[in-house]
Amino acid sequence: MNENNQHEAKTNPNLPVPRGSHELVPIELPKEHQRFYDKLRAKIEKFIRDRGLGENAAGFILLAPDLFVLLARLLRDKRVPIGAKTLAGVAVAYFISPVDFIPEAIIGPLGLIDDVVLAVFALRSILVDVDVKIVGEHWNGQEDLLEVITRVVKQADELIGKRVRRKIENLLFGKK
Repeated sequence: MNENNQHEAKTNPNLPVPRGSHELVPIELPKEHQRFYDKLRAKIEKFIRDRGLGENAAGFILLAPDLFVLLARLLRDKRVPIGAKTLAGVAVAYFISPVDFIPEAIIGPLGLIDDVVLAVFALRSILVDVDVKIVGEHWNGQEDLLEVITRVVKQADELIGKRVRRKIENLLFGKK
């Protein structure tokens, strides 16, 4: 960081401070989120093993824990504006809530497909206001995040149906 940026950051603490690409932002996941992640990952892996799910469905379901952690981390990042945090908060709440469009309580981890689609739609909107580098700092998934978003958006209707997709868009963006 150059001297002008350092001075500006000290005089105006509300301005973001540019960082070098080699610096990482240490963000601890709160214990309750980490427990949720661990439980969710274990439940999904057991479900996939027990049901012998195909690679395609398993791949989408296994995105759920990584998307949850990404959204939870964005909620805690001071560089993320309030509007983007609101969308991230809605998506995190949807993951945790027992009430959703395709309930896990009834059909098991396959019910996470709508959670994944909702999370990706929220992320797509968040990326309008938040630099992809900031979002990428919080992504722990093995695939490229932008490729994941593109793939899920393209297949949303196949995964959850047009009716549920429209309900998700309405929930997030107020579209009918």
